[in-house]
Amino acid sequence: MRRERLQNHVAGSVFTLPVCAVVACVMWWLPVFCPTLFPGWVQDPETGLGLGPQASQLPSLLAPLSKAIGNEQLLDRGLAFLLMVLATCLLIEMNNRNLLLRIRSRLVSSTWLVAAAVIPAVHLYSRGLVAAVCVAGALYMLFFTYQKRDCQTGTFHWALLVGVGSIFVPHVIAFLPFFLWYQLGFLRSMTLRSFCAALVGCLFPLCLWGGYWVIRSDYSEFINWYESLVSYELLAPENYLSFTIQQVASWGLITLLGLLGAIHYLNTSYNDRIQVRMLLYILTCHFFLVETFVCLQPQHLDTLMPMLMVLSAPLIAHFFTLTSSWFTNALFFLSVLAFGALGYLNLFMPLLRF
Repeated sequence: MRRERLQNHVAGSVFTLPVCAVVACVMWWLPVFCPTLFPGWVQDPETGLGLGPQASQLPSLLAPLSKAIGNEQLLDRGLAFLLMVLATCLLIEMNNRNLLLRIRSRLVSSTWLVAAAVIPAVHLYSRGLVAAVCVAGALYMLFFTYQKRDCQTGTFHWALLVGVGSIFVPHVIAFLPFFLWYQLGFLRSMTLRSFCAALVGCLFPLCLWGGYWVIRSDYSEFINWYESLVSYELLAPENYLSFTIQQVASWGLITLLGLLGAIHYLNTSYNDRIQVRMLLYILTCHFFLVETFVCLQPQHLDTLMPMLMVLSAPLIAHFFTLTSSWFTNALFFLSVLAFGALGYLNLFMPLLRF
């Protein structure tokens, strides 16, 4: 009989998700309302709210709203917070509907919330965060097509989300053939009609977005999108030397725990149902795909970090929920301490470079 250790009690507790949600909310909003606690943050003399050091990526369409609020950081964090909540809901629903962990557990969404609390890459609105939510939604819809012959609707929806994500991060369009492969090889639901639905779904948002700029006779956005898509700087040495310690530590912790989760799953996949096995294979493959892209083009690390966090959360949760040894229990303690140290490094220390 398996001995229940602290990691298993935390994984199965009904309080884990609420506690992680509270921690994420506090770490998300504390720099805005208590800016004096955080180096690099200054207090707005008019509103008293914090003004962070990071540059805003808010779209120009939201400029009037930003002026009305009077604090761009507040709107930035508000939009990012809504996207974080949406990603959390998707992960909860993905786990509940597909029983990814075999037992009743909220550790998938809790892992995402803890990572989001301590990694500032997702604390402000960014194109990468929008793309990560789109990819999470695309995977959620993709899982609905498992062994269904008439799945054109689900296929259209996941392809639509891939197309929307590619508007914000052009390289997301490269995920389309991999999603088609997942549906063909793992989910066994690809047909000619599904293939056509995927093409239509992916091209539909791109055509609407391109048509909007054509009507406005402004081609600069589309040109910039195309240049970003076709420009590659593979293995450029300078791209590997421009990171702060915070960026390397954040990526290193997520990658290490994600790799541990992936290796553990690949070694114990025979314990899961066939459907769950296929879904976790897809998550594992996509995690390695994004990691490979980051290693080849590290200049996109900040953009792809939210996506790595979303993809690694189920793998990390699977590892800590379904193991029960003194080693994994100690590793769970070390992981909690590592996330705490990462939060201190990211939020309470000035930017450090190598």
